[in-house]
Amino acid sequence: MGARFTGPDDPLLQSGSRVLESMEAVLRGYGIGEQEMVHALRTLRSTFHGFASLQASDGFQWSDDSEESFAWMIRFLDRGLTDIGLR
Repeated sequence: MGARFTGPDDPLLQSGSRVLESMEAVLRGYGIGEQEMVHALRTLRSTFHGFASLQASDGFQWSDDSEESFAWMIRFLDRGLTDIGLR
């Protein structure tokens, strides 16, 4: 996070670009337009990163249902993206 790339051949830049391109393809499938694409990408990245960070730091101590919570989060995002794409 926040890493500075050493140039266009930096493997971190290349792999990060592939991830973003994949996420953009998924979002286009929802009908997300160019004007909303950056906001949708930031939302997905923040959501996934936050969940992964909390899980990695044992931040979900109150229950063993983090897999169920992840599935719920995906359904939640799916509904929101579907709604935005329909506008």
